Amino acid sequence: MAGDVTNDRIRLFLIDDHALVRQGISMLLSQNAGLEVVGEADDGQDVTARIEAAGADVVVLDLALPGPHGLDVCRQIVSKLQGVAVLVLTMHGEEEYVAEALRSGAKGYLLKGVPAEQLAQAVRAVAAGQTYLGPGVSPEILQHIDQRDTDDPYLLLTQRERHVLKLIAQGQSNRRIAQNLHLSVKTVDTHRWRMMRKLNIHDQTSLVKYALRKGLAQLD
Repeated sequence: MAGDVTNDRIRLFLIDDHALVRQGISMLLSQNAGLEVVGEADDGQDVTARIEAAGADVVVLDLALPGPHGLDVCRQIVSKLQGVAVLVLTMHGEEEYVAEALRSGAKGYLLKGVPAEQLAQAVRAVAAGQTYLGPGVSPEILQHIDQRDTDDPYLLLTQRERHVLKLIAQGQSNRRIAQNLHLSVKTVDTHRWRMMRKLNIHDQTSLVKYALRKGLAQLD
């Protein structure tokens, strides 16, 4: 049964959209006794059934995925597969990403490029029910992850997200915003997704209307 670690063997399921990354993680983990990769996927679409069928104890999850965002995938896994621990392994070290991942139910957060020994240590920690934050991730964030309730959801937006929202309200495309802020288009897409989630807005038109109500841009 998923989440039931027996005989000190921890079964892992990898979710990353790059095959070479999955291959590398699998090779690193295979060097550690008691760790076994039992499945993998390149996106989060309908992945919970595959994780359950594989009998995984820990899911190693990237956040930047095609299809459902990694945070949504994390929430699905945690809500549907009791006892399965999620360890986020990503390039995103910003505090807001860490906070959202932990709020979504992740037990651990690591930045890509950590040594194999540390990755194995993180896997064992989350499998044992512990919270694990890797180097470059401030442990102080654990004190703040529950401080998200507010009468005005706009206050939940980071400065970068507010800037992106203002540019969206001005009618700028993702590509133009990316050029202006020296970001990738994919990063702008991520900021847009996170804003809409925080504001409980589900389409572009409503997002622009919200920005106008906030006075972030003016109609001609």
